[in-house]
Amino acid sequence: MSIGLALQTALSGLQANQTKSAILSRNIANATTPGYTRKEAVLTSVSIGGEGRGVQISDIRRNVDASLAREVRVQASAMAAQSARAKILSVYTQTIGQPQEERSFSAALAALERAFQGLEDLPESTTQQRAVVDAAVTLADRLVATDAAVAQARQQADAGIGDAVAGINGALKRLEELNRQVAVRTGSGQDTSELEDERDRLLDSLSEQIDIQYFTRDANAIIVMTTGGVTLLDDTARQIEFTRTPVIAAAATYPGGLSGLRVDGVDIAPGGGYPNPVRGGRLEGLFAVRDQIMPEMQRQVDELAHKLVTGFQNADPSVTPGTPPTHTGLFTLGGGTGSVTGMAGLIGVNSLVRLDMGGDPSLVRTGLHAPAGNVGDTTQVRRFLEVFSANVSFDPQAGLMTSGTIKDFANAAIGQQHTVRAAAENSTRSLDIQLETVRATREGREGVNIDEELQELIVLERSYAANAQIMQAAARMLDKLLEI
Repeated sequence: MSIGLALQTALSGLQANQTKSAILSRNIANATTPGYTRKEAVLTSVSIGGEGRGVQISDIRRNVDASLAREVRVQASAMAAQSARAKILSVYTQTIGQPQEERSFSAALAALERAFQGLEDLPESTTQQRAVVDAAVTLADRLVATDAAVAQARQQADAGIGDAVAGINGALKRLEELNRQVAVRTGSGQDTSELEDERDRLLDSLSEQIDIQYFTRDANAIIVMTTGGVTLLDDTARQIEFTRTPVIAAAATYPGGLSGLRVDGVDIAPGGGYPNPVRGGRLEGLFAVRDQIMPEMQRQVDELAHKLVTGFQNADPSVTPGTPPTHTGLFTLGGGTGSVTGMAGLIGVNSLVRLDMGGDPSLVRTGLHAPAGNVGDTTQVRRFLEVFSANVSFDPQAGLMTSGTIKDFANAAIGQQHTVRAAAENSTRSLDIQLETVRATREGREGVNIDEELQELIVLERSYAANAQIMQAAARMLDKLLEI
């Protein structure tokens, strides 16, 4: 081996060590950077004509575990779907309260029954008559507030879908750009590891919004599809179309009045009829809240309002349904059509008994359209009290009992709605634990261990010093030759 070849070989070692030093520095600096994967220089020997000519960096390899990355994304998608449900339902159930809480509509219904019981004991008491009217107004207000909370939850879910779609479209567009950059750098033999890290972070972000599948093809390009097989990114990103609905009426449904998710004109939203719709991620959870969970809760409070209106009408012989002006009972719909859907948002107390509207509260004793009669007669009051204990039929579409008392139905409605919320929260916690477990495992495999990097740095220093000594020795040999 000539002195020149020794110098050349040592120089290649120094250059390789410089590159490895830069990579180690990058690893240490990004040890706590989310989504950063440890980089490692791959060394290969250089030979020309079968003769060794030193060493070179052939590749900069990312320390990734593809199977763990997929598992993290699957778990993140499932957890995000349940979390989206739980967050909105938590806000909603705080509004309606627990059955035993004074702010719940079931507690207001019980308070109205107690007020009528007091009126039965003191039918001539104007204070007790007003107490009945006040309790009825409170109950109607609670149902109206619940209807508004349902609408707010659906609108929040709809807005969340819009935000998620915007985030997905932005991520897909950025992935399209990164694919091009990776292809260019791969073709010219340049390092693509940082670009690939960014792609992985975007895939992590996408998986929280929508369940995806992906693979790598020629030129190291990522192809992204939904789990149903709809391509979202190939050579170019395909944008998802969604139209927000700022105000969602009680009767609004999907498909129908509300927007789905369209990709190239095909609606892939859950419940839209597409054979392989979008699954997983926040989108699935938000669509479930908007189109399934909250509409069922809407049917429950509407059914309760319907039974209140019809029950108190039927209990009052002075009411003649369909024949104005004696067609209204204690509870009215404020000019509504009488359709059960949306009834909870329209219910109110008849102005005939409301003192603040010029009415006469004593009519709760005699009947809304009856003459004054004997002040001690409690016949009508007992009829009203029977509304609370009578066994009636309920719409099976409400998802609760098909028969029972109105009190049982009110308690069951609130109880079931809290059960749905609790189930979503429990599932979120369970899935979050699983997610954190696989995420920690992934970080342990792919992340940077500073102690290991420092040990590698010590080895690198020795290698660098050894190559430098070879160059010094070769230089001294050349000096000796020149002295001859």
